[in-house]
Amino acid sequence: MVERLALLKRRFCRALPSYEEEARVQRLLSERLLSAILSEGRAFPRVLELGCGTGLFTRRAKEALLTELYVACDLLFECGKWVSPLGVRFLCADAERPPFGEGTFDLVVGSAVAQWFRAPKEALFHLSALLKPKGLLALSTFGPETMRELPRREIPAGLLSLEAWLKLSPPGLSVIRAEKHLERIPFPDGLSVLRHLKKTGAAGYLRGSGVSCLKAWLRENPGPLELTFEMGVILWRKEG
Repeated sequence: MVERLALLKRRFCRALPSYEEEARVQRLLSERLLSAILSEGRAFPRVLELGCGTGLFTRRAKEALLTELYVACDLLFECGKWVSPLGVRFLCADAERPPFGEGTFDLVVGSAVAQWFRAPKEALFHLSALLKPKGLLALSTFGPETMRELPRREIPAGLLSLEAWLKLSPPGLSVIRAEKHLERIPFPDGLSVLRHLKKTGAAGYLRGSGVSCLKAWLRENPGPLELTFEMGVILWRKEG
């Protein structure tokens, strides 16, 4: 587990300078997440964002939401230089177990991060505890149909369907919104797919043999290609 987490961190660290250039699907998902949150209101005095990365979601959320404290966390301390200028407090921390006390935040939000959770059920329980009564947990995530056209050796534990995420809902949280979208995104050739994976860190936990298998498949299927992306948005409200 530690080795895989280190691999994930290395890949995302290398991808930071190019992430927003290539993250068209992630941008679409962040827009849907923010729109869902705004349907519940704009005033969230204390906000915790999980897996902030380069601030793709942070930037728009800071403009759209009324906040007094906005904490953005990420596994990579390098992300601090990207998001600190946006007027947020950056913390290098694991999105599954941010080090805060119970009832700290009005909104806990993560855009395109939950698919990387190693223990999704436990993460939801921990994040639920961080919410104040009536607080909102808002997650967007990619599902198991994402890039189904490509050969796979292993699937991250958090790459779950919308239905599976709903079944993991902790006691005390009520689902107030759940939506799923399938998008078909065109790529001119296999090299463009590899570039997308590299520039966004989307290869994630995929190790040597899996990478070799993927490259071989793309050489045999040069393109043009269309890849499926399964995107989910879920909002929970804490009782109280």
